[in-house]
Amino acid sequence: MRMLGLVLPLLVATAARAETRRIAFWPDAVPATIQRHVDGAYVLGVVTSLGRYHRVHGSPGFRAAADWLVGELTGGGLADAKVESLPADGKTSYAHFKSYLGWNPLEGRLEVLGAKRRILADFAKEPVGLADYSQDADVTAALVDVGKGDDASAYANKDVRGKLVLADGALPAVHRLAVEERGAAGIVSDFPNQRTAWSGLDPDLVRWGHLSAYQTANRFAFMISPRAASALRQELAHGVVTLAAHVRAKLVAASYDIVSATIAGSDAAAGDIVLTAHLCHERAGANDNASGSAALAGIARALQAAITDGSLPHPRRTIRFLWLPEIAGSQAWLVSHPELAARLRAGIHLDMVGGRPEVTHAALHLSRTAASLPHVINEIATAWTDDVARASTTLAEKGEGDGMVWPGGSRDALVTDLRPLELGSDHQVFEAFGVPMVYFHDWPDVTIHTNKDVPANLDASKLGRVAYMTAGIAWTLAALPDTEAARLPALERAATDQRVATARHTALAAGWATDDARLAEREAIAVGLEELASIAALWPATAREVRTLRSALPAPPTRRAGDLRVPERLPSVRGPLDIYYYDHLTAVLGAVAPVALQQRDEVLAYEALNLVDGKRSIGEIRDLLTGRYTPVPAAEVTAWFERLVQAGVVRLRAR
Repeated sequence: MRMLGLVLPLLVATAARAETRRIAFWPDAVPATIQRHVDGAYVLGVVTSLGRYHRVHGSPGFRAAADWLVGELTGGGLADAKVESLPADGKTSYAHFKSYLGWNPLEGRLEVLGAKRRILADFAKEPVGLADYSQDADVTAALVDVGKGDDASAYANKDVRGKLVLADGALPAVHRLAVEERGAAGIVSDFPNQRTAWSGLDPDLVRWGHLSAYQTANRFAFMISPRAASALRQELAHGVVTLAAHVRAKLVAASYDIVSATIAGSDAAAGDIVLTAHLCHERAGANDNASGSAALAGIARALQAAITDGSLPHPRRTIRFLWLPEIAGSQAWLVSHPELAARLRAGIHLDMVGGRPEVTHAALHLSRTAASLPHVINEIATAWTDDVARASTTLAEKGEGDGMVWPGGSRDALVTDLRPLELGSDHQVFEAFGVPMVYFHDWPDVTIHTNKDVPANLDASKLGRVAYMTAGIAWTLAALPDTEAARLPALERAATDQRVATARHTALAAGWATDDARLAEREAIAVGLEELASIAALWPATAREVRTLRSALPAPPTRRAGDLRVPERLPSVRGPLDIYYYDHLTAVLGAVAPVALQQRDEVLAYEALNLVDGKRSIGEIRDLLTGRYTPVPAAEVTAWFERLVQAGVVRLRAR
């Protein structure tokens, strides 16, 4: 209550000085201008265009999509749009990450022979039917059902040499056991999609499959639906089933092709705001992730158009747009461009942002920055998201206002939430390099990574709303004048008071130990201090007000001692440890069992490494994880860092 008493006069004074606004730190003309230039129907059209390409990393389809996108960007006035190609040859390394090979698929056809002759898969019609990184084959052979096929026991008393195996286990494991070790000719797979409440309910989903991008001895795998696999198993129960497989495809030295464009800022020293989306995935790959890539194109064109027609001024900071091969492309770009990486002040990542909930069962989520990187972008993103929620709800419930609806799009209220860091896309690479990122994403989506992730499942209004929110967040970070930025410290201070109250409630409701509850309250305050500091860093004119608010906040209690050893990162390992097909711990240590912290929560293991700064002890990192996420046993954090020492990721020194 004492803290609320300090901040409320600031909020009242701010409100008294200004009219009621959609966005507290912008006159209404600014969000109105951004909304007017964003076009959800255009974004959906770009999804359809990108969905024509089979966009696998390092493939001709990816490059064709990248070239098409450059044309769309230059046509929209982004004159510096280009494709940059970084080696993906199985030899070049980007820090610890060893690049993998590209893939050139030309043909793939799987046919059942005999009385029930039929086509099971045809790459020309449905590319997802041929697993990535399959290679040349012309095989006619009997089919053997090996169940999951990812364990040696599945092959007991079964002769698979020279035959095709029917399996629904993870493809690399099946390939190793069946093909590499037992001489099978290839794989027919009905490997299921991601686990959700709807898993297994659609028997016609064909999962996008992947063999190893590093294994030059790959044979091939065809992907089929559970319905098709069930039919094959029924036929096998009555006799021999013979298949003919034809593949023309090769693993080849290729490149990570990265599309970039910028809206130049007026102050070169002020740094860049980065917006990212991964361009890759199977055809059509509509929500994952033609949706994010298309929204990013719509944002770039909208902001450029507003600047060109004089509706918006040139921003102070450069806005940098990147369309990347997922995760691997981000690692390659950040390592290859340290001078540009150093300019990045904050960013937004878009991955799956357009699904119709009635089809995909997806809800839109906004993930905050990593707790290791508190930043005012969290409050800025919340303000823009709240604006869409208010407008869309008012239309849906009262029939009033425009609701941010585009032609052909839904008139439903936008259902979204703000949640802590979630992993799984390019933002985790940028944040591992120290760039605070918020992340818009749908989850779950029952169609992603399957033949049914198509443009018809997407909604023009939802795409337009995400484009509006993202453009608004980026424009705020890049162009907010000091006079308006003066409103941010009070908003951030109010958010800190709320975080403290939430931390107390969470600890009490969950029955946390007293020390852990104190850590939660302490870190709620510490996050507020760091987010206030981020305001002063972006808008130096606010520094005095930021100092005043900082001094009004109680100082966090002294951190506890715990394990006093201090981890220091070794320079050869930069960025996250898991990068698409590459797992650094496995590459260095082999197939070792994960330690308890990894099994508890991948976010905690990821963040523990991010918190290494050469100053914090293991005990202090444990306390930060507990206070900002959830109670973590000290022994688990110690064991994790000892594993990282074994893998050459960090070294430990005595304080």
